[in-house]
Amino acid sequence: MADIDSNQIQNKSQKENFVSRRKLGELLIESGLLTVDKLRDALEVQKREGKRLGEILIQMRIISEEEMAFALAMQLKIPFIDLRDHTIENDVIDSIPKEVCQKFVCIPVAINNNILDVTMADPLNLNLMKDLQFITGYSIQPAISTPSQIIDKLQKHYHPEKSITDVADEFVGDSGIEFLSEEKEEQMIEEEQDLESLKDSPFIKMVDLVIRNAIKQGASDIHIEAQENQVRVRNRIDGVLQDSIKLPKWTQPIIISRIKVLAGLNIAERRLPQDGRIKVKAKNMSVDLRVSTLPTYFGEKAVIRILNKEVASLALEQLGFGEKNLEILRNFIKRPQGMVLITGPTGSGKTSTLYACMQEITSEEVNIITVEDPVEFELAGINQVQINEKVGLTFPFVLRSILRQDPNVIMLGEIRDEETAEIAIQSSMTGHLVLSTLHTNDAPAAITRLLDIGIPPYLIASSVIGVVAQRLVRTICPECKEEYLPTRDSLARLNLDQDDLPFKFYRGAGCKNCNNIGFKGRTVLDEIMVMGPKIRELIQSSATGDTLREAAMAMGMTTLGISGMEKIETGMTAIEEVLKAVHEKEELTTVCRHCGKNVSLDFRDCPFCKKPIIPTCGSCKRIAQPDWVVCPYCGNSLRPES
Repeated sequence: MADIDSNQIQNKSQKENFVSRRKLGELLIESGLLTVDKLRDALEVQKREGKRLGEILIQMRIISEEEMAFALAMQLKIPFIDLRDHTIENDVIDSIPKEVCQKFVCIPVAINNNILDVTMADPLNLNLMKDLQFITGYSIQPAISTPSQIIDKLQKHYHPEKSITDVADEFVGDSGIEFLSEEKEEQMIEEEQDLESLKDSPFIKMVDLVIRNAIKQGASDIHIEAQENQVRVRNRIDGVLQDSIKLPKWTQPIIISRIKVLAGLNIAERRLPQDGRIKVKAKNMSVDLRVSTLPTYFGEKAVIRILNKEVASLALEQLGFGEKNLEILRNFIKRPQGMVLITGPTGSGKTSTLYACMQEITSEEVNIITVEDPVEFELAGINQVQINEKVGLTFPFVLRSILRQDPNVIMLGEIRDEETAEIAIQSSMTGHLVLSTLHTNDAPAAITRLLDIGIPPYLIASSVIGVVAQRLVRTICPECKEEYLPTRDSLARLNLDQDDLPFKFYRGAGCKNCNNIGFKGRTVLDEIMVMGPKIRELIQSSATGDTLREAAMAMGMTTLGISGMEKIETGMTAIEEVLKAVHEKEELTTVCRHCGKNVSLDFRDCPFCKKPIIPTCGSCKRIAQPDWVVCPYCGNSLRPES
């Protein structure tokens, strides 16, 4: 009862102090922070909006948060606490529940006997102090701090990752980047101007920093993901997602809105996915960004695809093709007509190979037209058409139109249906070189895919001149490359034994150059099937994919498995990378008839004894049956020399 009486007396004295305090406007004028004219303007706004004078002054940017908090401290005769240099014990902060601190923007700073010192953004809220007294059991001694300082302190305590201010501070001293967005709808211009007026805002700096860091690290995508208690930012580097930073949950809508404004999207629409583009220009950099937003359970997620023109300008020899396959591919794209298909799953570098092929053949004498969805890179000297299905600009419609544009080379982003495939094949048979992509696991499967679409076998056999299958694997960082012994499980998938290894294995130990990952950059595993007479004959007879594969290997096709083993043997990549890329074929094994060891079916020669696994003629290299005495193709004797 005594405690209740003392609390009532304390609250009564606080009310008396509040009644007898000097007016806020007078204090601000006396301290030189406010003029009479500015006060008069603010009071007029206060009459219209009904807000507190302090809120109006901050809203009108007449005084800052810190200045207002200090003036309120003088008016109420309570301490002003600058939390930026103030250390608070963890057990003190935990004395008030997290939800209460976040809801009322307050934080406890000290406990002395039975008194809890609490600094808050709104010390005029007497009901708040009553609630805090009831929740904690302490007598509450109020103080005042700015809302941003309180929120930042709470974030550092409950989520010790980098706060928004810390992240923004890292941007200081870095050269700025300029965003040139696509055309925007008129209703978005006002929101954009509001955001652009906050050039020094930590949110603006933070978004700029996230994009710039991703570009510097060579990332292909930025993922900004809303989670239950935080916002996670991840970068896809060399095909693998890596954590970048984690931000407070309350920053998520502001970050997404900033990205939407830059991309010319509707910031008011949060229920539907949206797509947009951004152009980025800096001192020595020009990058296109493709933005996609998606509503998720905890808020909108944004993915930013980084389309770096430097990557698009890579030459064929820089992609990682083997010398033999590189020469074959160059012969393909020098043909006056025919179809060349690039196959592989999503993210296997098909588009980069297509662009490198077009740059190889670009000249003043060649008319190249591309049909893409969307156009990823702008290439000089090439006519690029972007699909727009909303207005009827589909792949078949554009293909029919560009045939009247006198093209020499047609690049088709992807063959998706029978109609597109038929027009592309007809184009390749009427004096045009057609380059396109398919989603298949290997080169022979591309033929099976075209048959499944509905293309007659005779058209495929007479139009396709070659199929390139590829995968991307990470290359070992040259700065921290070291020799090591793989585990027995990894070697078993390659049918190798730790006690009898045919060559040395390497890995990256991790260093500053590769951000302690062990890998830096990527290279191609390649498989090229040349459409020779035997392959065409098998296609016309509707042969299976396995039959086509065996025939292609007999004709000298280097499979993905062999290409991977060559990259491992030269120390370019690690065994785990190759197993991830071509794992579906590594379990198929056979026994070498020379040394008796298990080897992969993909291998043409045994890695242990270097003798051919598939019997071939020593002269023409074609498949030979075990009981043949002479090669029926070239007449070479197949009997072993005595």
